[in-house]
Amino acid sequence: MENLAPAGNRDALERADAAGADAVYLGYAAFSARAGAGNFDRQGLEEAVRYAHARHMRVHVTLNTLVKDRELAEVAEVIRLLREVRADAVLVQDCGILRMIRGMCPDLAVHASTQMAIHNRTGAAWCREMDMRRVVLARECSLEEIRKCAETGIEIEVFGHGAQCVAVSGECLFSSMVGERSGNRGRCAQPCRKEYIYRGRKGAWLSPRDVCLRDDLPALADAGVASVKLEGRAKRPEYTAIVTAAYRKGLDSLENGRFRKADPEEREGLLQIFNRGGFMKGYAFGSEDAGVIYPERVNHSGVVIGKVEQADSRFARIRVERDLADGDEIEIQGWKGASALIYAGKDMPAGSTALVRLREGLRAEAGDTVARLTSAEQIRKAAAMPGRRVEVRMTLRAVAGEPLALRVSDGENEVTVRGGETAAARTRPAQEQELRRNLGRTGDTLFTPGDITIETRDAFVPVSEINRIRREALATLEEKRAEAFGSGPGAEGDLPAAELPAAELPKMAIVRTGEQAEAARRHGCRIIWDPEDWREDALRALLTEMPEGDWLQIPRVCTENTLQMIYAATEKYREKLGGVVLGSIGQLGIRWPVAFGAGSGIPVMNRQAAAFLLEAGCAFVTASVELTGKELETLMAGGAPIAVTVFGRTQLMLLHHCPARTALGLTDGHRECRMCDTGAADALAGNVLEDGMGHRFPLLRTRMPEGCRIRLMNGLPTEWTDRKGIRNPMVEMTTETAEETENVLRALETGTRTGMDATGGHWARAVF
Repeated sequence: MENLAPAGNRDALERADAAGADAVYLGYAAFSARAGAGNFDRQGLEEAVRYAHARHMRVHVTLNTLVKDRELAEVAEVIRLLREVRADAVLVQDCGILRMIRGMCPDLAVHASTQMAIHNRTGAAWCREMDMRRVVLARECSLEEIRKCAETGIEIEVFGHGAQCVAVSGECLFSSMVGERSGNRGRCAQPCRKEYIYRGRKGAWLSPRDVCLRDDLPALADAGVASVKLEGRAKRPEYTAIVTAAYRKGLDSLENGRFRKADPEEREGLLQIFNRGGFMKGYAFGSEDAGVIYPERVNHSGVVIGKVEQADSRFARIRVERDLADGDEIEIQGWKGASALIYAGKDMPAGSTALVRLREGLRAEAGDTVARLTSAEQIRKAAAMPGRRVEVRMTLRAVAGEPLALRVSDGENEVTVRGGETAAARTRPAQEQELRRNLGRTGDTLFTPGDITIETRDAFVPVSEINRIRREALATLEEKRAEAFGSGPGAEGDLPAAELPAAELPKMAIVRTGEQAEAARRHGCRIIWDPEDWREDALRALLTEMPEGDWLQIPRVCTENTLQMIYAATEKYREKLGGVVLGSIGQLGIRWPVAFGAGSGIPVMNRQAAAFLLEAGCAFVTASVELTGKELETLMAGGAPIAVTVFGRTQLMLLHHCPARTALGLTDGHRECRMCDTGAADALAGNVLEDGMGHRFPLLRTRMPEGCRIRLMNGLPTEWTDRKGIRNPMVEMTTETAEETENVLRALETGTRTGMDATGGHWARAVF
């Protein structure tokens, strides 16, 4: 199993090497889903790949954002660059970029980013059909689902450690809709890490604990996982070192057939470098609701090291239960809040009492908890961790009258470097021991000396010449190792054209209730059902009762069992159904018995993406809600069958945890929960999350056989009913009544506004 480490910058890349990473993932300066990380420019990327390949580390480059049409030329240049530098793989979200890569650099290995939201066997199988080498599964997958995905034969990568997105990756629009920073474009402002009010209680109801699967590596390996991914491109290089080293230790013991779980020191080291409210096992190992979310705080929790015994306005006396060292960052946590400071003083062993000076304005009280946020010693050791070294054999021939020659081999690669003619010794000839000593001075290079053979006779060899030829030989060998590792650049083709067919679509209305459907039907809309309840009995009842010609919108996320149940229902009602709207791109892996279109869960931001989906058989695609009016004009030029949502509450997040169950402290039983079904007082139904500005975000449930998925909706609907030039309008009804639905459709028909409280979305407000 691959130990895949984050490399947000060059320092982190070197720490990943020192800690024993098999591969790193990093971002280019543009189009990376972590724009806030350091990332690499062209020269930096070339050097990073060369550095990694010389050390036999693979480099996966993230090109995993959605891109706009005006950016496609730049994307094409980045794709060519990745081919030239011989990146081992590129991670993608945008199916338009996938189409471009297949046309321009067909030999470049593609990984489906977690932003693609691949979450079941059908999706994994589709990725394999698309000739992708690997899929980074959605974090919400159970171990059973992971196993099913691995059975398709594609490489499976899972997140093993670190911060978790609370929403299904690639499906989150919260940061985008409340500002202009799009998570789908690498600039998430992390509104999930803020406090919200739920039923009168303030807390970080959208902030998950960090995951740690260090002790679960055998189960992941047994499920067929090929790579365990460690989160942290935006964190400090020492974080990369500590976490990567811990997983290296576990993977090595697993490979040796005698797996060892993390010992207390190792586990504390992982907690010390970063954690939020301790660690969880994640959805793969059954974490649910209150076991996932840590509402108490959103930042690093540190490690508790003691308590305040006594305090005044200037000093606090702390009884330390763990060692405290000069330079440690500590935090005093009390009922009045938390305050961080740097400890300056003598190192204090566990069991002693430390006197800590409080800066002006900082208060402490007896009984306050003291946590260490940063261990100066841990950071020092991580920064000093030596990089991997490769032993080399050296053979030097220094014979008077012959060219000086040095042959160096790492066992797989060999180079020979020659100098000028060796001079005869006038007095004392070169001594074998001195030559060996000078050759062994490999310093801070990749190499360490092994066997050194000296062949010398009557020769005078200046030390400077030995140093020069050694440096040249080692540099040449390092370059040869880099060139020999991985594959060549492969074939190169042209940027594929994106000429879209023209087709006019009917007005479409996505509905949740019968009242909404009837109102939309009176206005001549194509009805697309997005029901609240997807359990088999409820789905059968809906399909039995609905009029002929209505469409069905497939859930964005569901288990393989649920997807196959839905497929069987479409087979049974194929003569009645008008078609289905796909909720995620992996659903292209099913041969649907009816017409199908691509819904908003497969966001289309550029014409390359539209071409990809239309070529795959989609009757229509749906424009991303993150486009401006001008950008939509470019996308829709020529009358392409691209639907535009002109009214509806945007789904900001799709959640796997239930805020109602989380508030109750429930950590299991999510699948069997019936609180909303029975109208329980503590049920989710009708509740909202409220932010600090008073904005209220409705919470809607989608009842799946595997348990509820929660839709966090925008506080206001987006309204474009009065915008001119939109040829294929779509409305999406969620909380609206029949009368409000009528109002929306009348406004659309007359090109006016509804008069309802609404937002203009991104029509005139571009996302970054």
